[in-house]
Amino acid sequence: MPSDGDVSIRVSGVGKCYHIYARPQDRLLQFLLRGRRQFYREFWALKDIDLTIRRGESVALIGRNGAGKSTLLQVISGVLQPTGGSMDVRGRIAPLLELGSSFNPEFSGMENIGLSASVLGLSEEQIAERREAIIAFADIGDFIHQPVRTYSSGMQARLAFAVAAHVDAEILIVDEILSVGDIAFTQKCTRFIREFRERGTLLFVSHDIGAITALCDRAVWLSGGTVVADGVPREVAHHYKAWMAGPQQHMTAQDFLETLKTAEAEATEVEAEAEAEAAVEAEVVVTQGGPDGETALVQTLDAQVQTVFRRDVLSSGEGGAKILQAWIEDARGTPVSMVNGGDLVTLCIEAEAQQTLDSLIVGFGVKDRLGQTMFAWDTTKTDLVIPPVNVGDRFRAGFRFHFPYLLGGTYTTNLAIANGTSDMYIQHHWMYDALEFHVQWSTVAQGLFGIPMDGVSLAINP
Repeated sequence: MPSDGDVSIRVSGVGKCYHIYARPQDRLLQFLLRGRRQFYREFWALKDIDLTIRRGESVALIGRNGAGKSTLLQVISGVLQPTGGSMDVRGRIAPLLELGSSFNPEFSGMENIGLSASVLGLSEEQIAERREAIIAFADIGDFIHQPVRTYSSGMQARLAFAVAAHVDAEILIVDEILSVGDIAFTQKCTRFIREFRERGTLLFVSHDIGAITALCDRAVWLSGGTVVADGVPREVAHHYKAWMAGPQQHMTAQDFLETLKTAEAEATEVEAEAEAEAAVEAEVVVTQGGPDGETALVQTLDAQVQTVFRRDVLSSGEGGAKILQAWIEDARGTPVSMVNGGDLVTLCIEAEAQQTLDSLIVGFGVKDRLGQTMFAWDTTKTDLVIPPVNVGDRFRAGFRFHFPYLLGGTYTTNLAIANGTSDMYIQHHWMYDALEFHVQWSTVAQGLFGIPMDGVSLAINP
């Protein structure tokens, strides 16, 4: 356990209970009888939450709607009082919670700057010094003089974030506010958050898994008001997405995670045994000697290093189809183990129908080591007309594209089979990180992708 000096937020056994009344008159009856009879049912939005956040950590809260994320943020921010448990928060908090929650809708944006900044702890002198910087950061033009009730959700988010960015907070709490702004506002806020991480503590709620893995050191998965998992963002998000893909209808998040970890442990043992057997076989080949044996060994290892399809990875879905194999082909249709940026390739996915699929969807998504999606595609994004697939039918989808220029490193590919439309579908088989490939070297200088550079010129005219 970290020492008290290293802790920004410590939550111990916190619970939050709401009284749910079936009829309006039950509230009056409850008041008149003063507890001699209960006219409500209890709803626990938070149940015995324990959470410690160290100074300088960036922690994300993830979970489906109603999991308790916003309630926990409001309790930590002091907006709500917990029903039970204790909290210790050290440092000035800048909470960005529900849009406009700290604004008076009848006040102008200018007046609300003073109101919100004073609530967050700034003096009149400090507010006066920073007012112009806040106005510039918000960048809402003449609307700064209009009542906040006339603002769009994006304009409210701009003003709220602008105030929070200028109050010298030590703890920044962000509750999905980035989802309502335009791209310029989102990029500005993301830059500020990245800079803030260097000096403060961040508590972040978002349904954008890519943002969570990019901005946070830890992820805490909440479900039903309790903590399901707390760990590395990519791993926690991986398990959460697997549960959201279907099993949440059949089992609780806690039960699913226990089942999943057991399956992963068994898969790891099987994989380790397979690697051990492969190592023994390879050793035999080398021992036999000869240039042919050595050449075969090098070729086999080279193929394994470049592209690997794993059947025993984590998967989810309703079971109406099963992915059997996936591979990459070159422009001639030959399976390859190595590709270069710019190569014309085809990603092939072969599967078998376990039930009739009248509106088949096949798709894939490539992720980097942080879990950020690099690119993705599925058959709903084309004009392809797919006939119904019957039970027992095997089918193969091919996605033909020019392979992008990626940074060097390891990338994994999610594979998916579904039935329905792009807006409404049933996931039948989703394989996580099933196809793995490695970029051995790269010409990408900066960023996530590179572009083919045909030439660079520089002319000086004296």
